[in-house]
Amino acid sequence: MIDDILGDAASKALAKSLEGTSKRQKAISSNIANAETPGYIREDVEFRTALSAAVGGPESGPSKAQKIDEVHPRNVYDPSRPTNADGNNVDIEHEMAELARNSLEFESSARMLSLKIRMLRSAISEGRK
Repeated sequence: MIDDILGDAASKALAKSLEGTSKRQKAISSNIANAETPGYIREDVEFRTALSAAVGGPESGPSKAQKIDEVHPRNVYDPSRPTNADGNNVDIEHEMAELARNSLEFESSARMLSLKIRMLRSAISEGRK
């Protein structure tokens, strides 16, 4: 949807960030809900590294907007965290901190995209005068 309106790399990066943080919010919520489930392995969503590489990559080859389009947030299991006696590796304090961090990241991306849209609206309405 946003790609049709704002096709520039910055807008696509913000939209991709919203997609990734939204998906990550679901994974963190699932981790919190399953904190007491025996054998549950925590999930996370990977997209930040790929998005950073797409945004900060070299100018040669595909455009930044095309590179950003190729970033797909994906769920991954995190077996690296220590497990409890029941095989569960969710640390509720860690998850709550990640939830707060992720919420701030989502809100920041949403505000920046909103400001970009407001600037575009302003430019369009000034052209009508």
